[in-house]
Amino acid sequence: MGSTDSTTEVVLSVAARSDVAPPPQFPTGIRSGLMRVRRWVKSYLREANAGSGEAALAQACTEFGLRPDVLARRFGELDANEQAKLRLAAAWSTGATWLTFIDPFASVPGHVRAGLRGRLADLAAAHGRGIVFTSNTLTDFTVAEAAVADIEKGELVAFGTLEQVVTEPRGSLPAELSGVNVYSGLARKGWLSIGHSAVKARTELDGKVFVTLGWRSALLSLDEHDPAFTSATVFEAIVIGLRDRGSCLQAKLSPVDTEMGLALDVDLADLAGVRRAGTAGADTDGDQSGTVGGFGLLHPSLGSSIAELRANVKVGTHVFVEVDTSALHAYSVE
Repeated sequence: MGSTDSTTEVVLSVAARSDVAPPPQFPTGIRSGLMRVRRWVKSYLREANAGSGEAALAQACTEFGLRPDVLARRFGELDANEQAKLRLAAAWSTGATWLTFIDPFASVPGHVRAGLRGRLADLAAAHGRGIVFTSNTLTDFTVAEAAVADIEKGELVAFGTLEQVVTEPRGSLPAELSGVNVYSGLARKGWLSIGHSAVKARTELDGKVFVTLGWRSALLSLDEHDPAFTSATVFEAIVIGLRDRGSCLQAKLSPVDTEMGLALDVDLADLAGVRRAGTAGADTDGDQSGTVGGFGLLHPSLGSSIAELRANVKVGTHVFVEVDTSALHAYSVE
C-alpha cells in the first residue's frame, strides 16, 4: 500500500526477477478498446515467457469464472468484473511461481470483489504460489498472509501484518484507511505531548512516539463556552476543507494557534444513521442510548439537522474543538 507511483515501481522491480509473471497491464490509447482480447493475451504470455498454451489459459479462465467467449471480444466490450478476471486468469496461466498485479480489483463492486479476491488467495495457497500486489483499499489486504508494506515517497515506511500496519500507522495512507489522524509526539516524565500543542495525556512510554487520534475522538462546537465541553483543553480551529468519505461528511481543521491545538480530520455527520454524539470520543457501535441531535449528526452544536450543519460549517468557518485525550494512542517510533 502507499502512493501509486511508489508501489507501482516496487511491483515492476519484483516482476523483473526470474520466475515472476509481470503485472497484466491492458492496452491504452484512443484505439485500445478495439483490440481483441485474445491478441493481448498472446502478447502478455510472450512477455512472461510462458510456455503454457491454450489448455492452461482455458483452465485459468474456468478457475476465475471467465467465460471462454470473452477472449474473442474487444477490450471496449468488457466490464470491470471481466477485466479483473482476465488479469487474474492471464497471470495464473503463465505457471510462474510468483504473480504480480497493480491494483487487480480496481472498480470491481464489493460483492464480486470479495469472492474474486478470496478465489485468488485460495488458489495461490493450494498451489504454493506467491502474489505481490498493490491496492489502496483496506479489505484487499485481508488476503496478505505474509505481510503488508507501506511505501510512501519511495521509502518503506512500515512492514508487518495488516493489523500492525493499520493499528499503529507510520504513514498517511494506513492512517487514512484506519480512520485516524497520526502525529509525531514526545513522551517524557509521564506525559505525552504532540508538538507544541496543549493537547497532552499521561503515558508510560518514554522518547519519540507516534500518536493517533480517531476521526470521532473530538467534539466540535460553534460556541467556545459550550456546556458540552468538559475539559480545559478547548482550542479554536478553522475549517480548511470539506469532503465526503463513504457515508460520512468530514472536515479538515487547522488550529488558529499551533501552541494550543492540532491539525486534524474529523467526521461531522454519518449518513448511515449513526446518531450518538453527545460527548467527545463517543463510540458509534450502534448503541443509541444518550442520542442527541438529529439523523446522522455527530456534533449537535454545529446544527440540529444536516441542512443546518451544511449552512453553518463551510470552508473558513471557525469552530471550537475539545479532544478526547483518553483516545490518544501512542506507540514508539522504534
